[in-house]
Amino acid sequence: PIFVPEGEIRTFAEMSLEEKNKHSHRARAFQKMIEFLNELKI
Repeated sequence: PIFVPEGEIRTFAEMSLEEKNKHSHRARAFQKMIEFLNELKI
């Protein structure tokens, strides 16, 4: 299937990895985890 994220005009296949990560729930979760770990300062 062809997937065009809401607010975009191109499919995921046409996007760069950076653009795909804007829409990726995994990328957002990983970024939050990095921020959390950085706040621990252990």
